[in-house]
Formats: sequence, C-alpha cells, structure tokens
Amino acid sequence: MREWSSAMAGAPGVVLVHKMTELPSLVTIKGPATVGSVVPTSTRWLVRGAVALALVAAASWLGYVIAFRQGLDHLHAAAQQRLTVEAARLDGHLSRFEYLPSLLETSPSVFRLLEAPDDRALQQSVSLYLKSINLLAGADNLYVLSVSGATLAAADFDQPGTPFGENLSYRPYVSEALSRGRGAFYGVGITTAKAGYYLSYALKDGGATKGVATVKVNLESFEQAWRNTENDILLVDERGVTILASRDAWRYRPMAPLSVQTRDDIARSKPYGNHDLAPLGWNFAGQSTGDAARITAENGTAYTVSELPINRGLWRLILLDDEAPTRQTALIIGVISGLAAVVALLALGLVEQRRREIRQRLASQAALEAANDMLETRVQERTAELRATQDELVHAGKLAALGQMSAGIVHELNQPLAALQTAADNAVLLVDRGAIDDARGNLTRIGELVRRLARLTSQLRVFAYKSSSPLGAVSVDHAVAESLKILAGRVKEGGVAVVTEVDAKLCVVADQTRLEQLLCNIVANALDAVEGAERKSILIRAGREEAPAARCRIAISNSGPAIATDVLQRMFEPFVTTKPAGKGLGLGLMLSNHIARSFGGELHARNLMPDGAEFVVTLPLAETAEAASHGR
Repeated sequence: MREWSSAMAGAPGVVLVHKMTELPSLVTIKGPATVGSVVPTSTRWLVRGAVALALVAAASWLGYVIAFRQGLDHLHAAAQQRLTVEAARLDGHLSRFEYLPSLLETSPSVFRLLEAPDDRALQQSVSLYLKSINLLAGADNLYVLSVSGATLAAADFDQPGTPFGENLSYRPYVSEALSRGRGAFYGVGITTAKAGYYLSYALKDGGATKGVATVKVNLESFEQAWRNTENDILLVDERGVTILASRDAWRYRPMAPLSVQTRDDIARSKPYGNHDLAPLGWNFAGQSTGDAARITAENGTAYTVSELPINRGLWRLILLDDEAPTRQTALIIGVISGLAAVVALLALGLVEQRRREIRQRLASQAALEAANDMLETRVQERTAELRATQDELVHAGKLAALGQMSAGIVHELNQPLAALQTAADNAVLLVDRGAIDDARGNLTRIGELVRRLARLTSQLRVFAYKSSSPLGAVSVDHAVAESLKILAGRVKEGGVAVVTEVDAKLCVVADQTRLEQLLCNIVANALDAVEGAERKSILIRAGREEAPAARCRIAISNSGPAIATDVLQRMFEPFVTTKPAGKGLGLGLMLSNHIARSFGGELHARNLMPDGAEFVVTLPLAETAEAASHGR
C-alpha cells in the first residue's frame, strides 16, 4: 500500500490523502518449457554447434593458408637476394681468368714451342713461364696444347696428375677453341680427378692456329662456403646436371633423367668422370609466387626452389628453402586464428544472451508499466489539484504579508503627503507674488513627491495579485534598495542599523516584484528578531561566488538571538513561527523559499557565532546590460 499526504496552510486546512491497495497481478509469468519443446531446442543447439565448429575450422584454415603463402613469398624474396649475391661472386670469379689464355699469345717462347713441340728444353722453359704466370693469377692450372690436342707445357708439370704429355683432343674445350677461337667446359680432370672450369683460347700466328692455351679454374671454395649456410645451393650446367652442391649426395646428379643423345655426348667428353648420373628423383609439388617452384626431395623434405641464370645463361644457380619452419609458423597462426574465432563466437554468444535477458526484462517491465498506468493517471490528477491549491496558498501569503507591510507604507506616505501640501501652498503664494521661478521649483518638487507616492502605492498593488511575469535580468542593488524603502518606517522606529554591501553591477535572473517580496520577508523577519536585542543591526551582503558554479549569493544576517534547533530544521514549512499569536502566520519564509526555487535558486538559514542568524539566497547570474534596462 502507498500513501501520499500533504497539509498546506493559508487557506482552510487541506489534507490530500491517496491510498491504494495492492493491485491484483496483471502479468502471467510463463512456466518452464514443456517436455515437447526439448527436442527442437536440442536440435537447434546441435545445428549451432556444427556451424560454430565449421566457422572455427574455416578461420583456422584461412589463417594458415594466408600465413603460409606470405611466408613463401618472404622466402622467395630473400632467396632472390641471396642468389643475386652468389651469382655476382661466381661470375666475377670466372671473369677474372678469361684474359689469361689470351695472354700467352704475346709470348714468343710459346710459339717457338708450338713450332718445335719435341724440344725438351723449350717444354721446360715454357712450363716454368706458365708456372710463374699462374702463381700471380691464382688459377688451378695453365697449359698449352698443340693443334693435335697434345699437352706441350703445363704450370704443374712437376706435380702428380699433371696433364703434361697427355692428349686431350677429346675434350670439348679443345675442339671449340680450334673451331671458334674460344672454348669453355666444366668437368672432372682426367689425370687429377678434380673438377674445374676450363677456358681455352686459340693461339694464332699470321691468321693460322698454332695451338691452344687453356686455364683451369677451381670452384671448390664456393661449394665449401655453401655448406656453412642455412639454405641448400646447387649449380646446374647446361645439361641439367649439378656440378656444385652444398650436399655431396646431390653432386653430379641430373635434375631429370637424361636422354640417350645426352648420355652419348657425356660418354665422349667425360665431363663427370665415372659418376653414374642417377637422377635426383625430386617431385614437383606446385608453383609458388613468382618464379619459385615447390618440390619434395627423396627424403620427403619440402623445398621452395628459386633459381637465377649465370655464366651468360649457360648455368643455373638454384637455392632451396626448407618449408618446415614456414609451415610451422603458419600452423601456429592458424591455431591462433581458430582461437580468435572461438573468442569471437563466445563474445557473440554473450551478446546474444545479454540481448535475450534484456528482452525478458523489458517484457516484465512492460507488464509492470501496464499495471501502473491507472496509478500514474490518479497521481497526475492529484498533483494538478495540489498545484492549484499551492498557488492559492501563495496568493494568500502575499495578502497576509500585505497587512504587515501596510503600517510601514502608511508611515512613508505621511511624510510625502505633508511635504506635498506645503509645496502646493507655497507655490500658490509665489504665483501671487509673481515669483514664477520659485513657483516652478516648488512644482518640480511636487512632481517628485507624486512619483514617490506612485512607487509606494505600486508596492501594494503588485503584492496583491498573482504575478505571472516572465523572468528577466534584475539588478540586486535596485531590489535591495526598493525593499528597504518599503520597510524604512520599521527600520527607523526600531532604531535598527542596516548596512548594505552590494555590488552595483550584480544582476540575477528573477522577477523584480517577487524578488523584492522575497527580500522584504527576510528583512522583516530580521527586524522582528532584533526587536528585543541589546544591539540592533542588520547586514545585507551580495556578491558573486564561483564554486561549485558561478551564482549570486545574497546574505542577510541579524544580531538577534539564535534560532532554536527544532525550528531551524522546519522553518521553511508553512505555519512554523516563533512569533506570538496575532503577529504572524508563519508563511513569510515558506513563500520566500518558494519564490527562490521558482527563480532556479535556493534559500538556506543558519545560526551565527556567538549570536545572531543568517539567511542566504543563491540565484542564477544575469548580464549587467540587460539588468540595467530592466531597472529603468
């Protein structure tokens, strides 16, 4: 049960009491789902679970695929940079020795040996000459052959396995030099069993080929360096056979099975010694981005293959990147993607559950609101009645305050009326005597007295009706001055010292008449309070305060006795007064509080130490210029 009550004063006692017994329940809450609904719900959850698993699997797969492809792209880009560096090193190393065979064409002793190939002394002399040149050049070997392919002099003539005295006419680089002037060949040495790159040059005299100069370049240093790197590197010749490899098992093995014609050519030139040339047996696994292929080696390891042509396009430099680290990273990213999808689905489920709870709560609230509709209507009707009664009480309070102010205003009227009578009589006499200027001065004085009387009587008129004027900017200094004029008679008769400290530029948002009524009520209470006090004084201060917000603060303090604690707590309620019967209704402070709140302000009271009391009014500030126009 709820109960509202309101007791107001200034008119016959009015007590509004609204009682309402508990309303019967208007909402029927549905019970648990029936057994028949269990099967569809279970099926729905199974479907949702399957969809969620599919989404998680798709997210994991997509994350894995994207990460793996990006990893392969990174491997390929890094491989291209590495291949560019290695190719430059190889090409630079080979080009260092291309000039060396042609240098022998400037040696007369070499041509004398070619003219007399059986001269032992020349063979010895030229071999020593070749040795000295080779020591400076840094090649593996340097030798001279006759047009028949016989080795006439060699830089390693005094070393085991020297080609000195051997016939090498079957070597391709010999026939190429004789037919085209230059030749190049990679192969295993017949006498040393060491592989090398052979560069040959036809030695001519008078346009006729007299012999062939050949330099052998050793490339084992590159192969040794490759074995110390993370990646595997191969060098493949024009036949597709690996001639250098970071792994011994891959050397002298073709990338693909060789044709019969190629095998016959290899049997004649013997570039790979006695190796059986078994294919590597790699399986093509797909194409990556760019020129990179993917293969699976014999041991099952997956590689990304990047290659770059070198040696004028005759050879291919191949780099193999193991895909295992990239695949492992991609798997981790795939797992993370799946977990992220799980988290997203859980968050989505929580959001959906929250929305369902909100819908249920809203449904319950709607039911309660439907039950309260009739109650709200009743309350609004009682509120309207209460407001109408309150307006009547405010008007009644004004009429009550009017009676208290009448005595002071009558006292003020007596003096202007007496002065007015004297000025009028003097004006008649002055006119009769012809003193027109003096009579004009008296008439001016009469006009001022009439205006003063009009202001005094207007106070009675404005306090007697219900004010509905709109709020505007009001000068606080002007409102205080007008209020003190109304109470000037009581101030003078009571011998009360009134001191004002008001900022002349201070303005508030209010109604001129109601603000003066508010101040009159508070000052009148202060006059009542100091009536029996030894020291009778009232201090009115008004200024700005910035905290907690910019507002106007009007403080009216008196030197009377302190207010009792029980009265201080209820002094803004109707009919609360400390005056004896017949001197007050206890409505003045209630009306003042109501007026302050209607302006958007507040009214407070407190006791001062050691004696006295203070009433503080806080009101919204207004612009000075606007207030000045309202004051005029």
